[in-house]
Amino acid sequence: MITAGWAPLALAVFVYALVPGALAARAQSLAAAKGSDAPPAELSPTIAATLAPGSVTVKSEDVQLDLWWVTSIALAKPPSGAPAWADIADGTLVGAIRVGAPWHDIRGYVVRPGVYTLRFALQPANGDHLGVSPNREFLLMSPAAADTAPDPVGYKGAVDLSKQTVRRAHPSALSLDPPAATAAPLSPVKTDLGLEGIVFSVPTSAGAPLTFGLILHGVIQN
Repeated sequence: MITAGWAPLALAVFVYALVPGALAARAQSLAAAKGSDAPPAELSPTIAATLAPGSVTVKSEDVQLDLWWVTSIALAKPPSGAPAWADIADGTLVGAIRVGAPWHDIRGYVVRPGVYTLRFALQPANGDHLGVSPNREFLLMSPAAADTAPDPVGYKGAVDLSKQTVRRAHPSALSLDPPAATAAPLSPVKTDLGLEGIVFSVPTSAGAPLTFGLILHGVIQN
């Protein structure tokens, strides 16, 4: 059974049907570059202290997104091979993002300019979505003013915090697609449905990094 706060998101995200014409009207490749900005002052000092120095700037249409990643993603258990999202607890802090202008999340809802934390959440498996979603891994965006401690907050805690981003009954989510990428960091990625993202690589507490695609442009059917 889907947790209450996630269900409306799941019904849209896991169908993955594109809004007709949306991408054609807004199609534009993302551009990513390393930056040197310190973590934003809007973050709590304890969260800022977990972030690695330097930033990554991504241009999505006319919106600038600045991202910071943790120095090391905490694993909840020793990996059996290369680190994977299955080794990471729900609600684990992964990074932060600054949105420079009004921007749309994957459902098309407006994310206001500001600073947000990024926490991992795994969509619960349930029969309603078998064979529909290619991936269950997401990063949930939460307002920096509401998310002030770096410790893992669990699935429900991450969802509850993220609901405050778009002020709706569901979290604001960024899809990890592909969850395990082989392309070089900062390379562009594009899904079969036209959703666009950037490849990132972040160290883990096991030493080896997680390399993944993060979708930052594209809208799905509500």
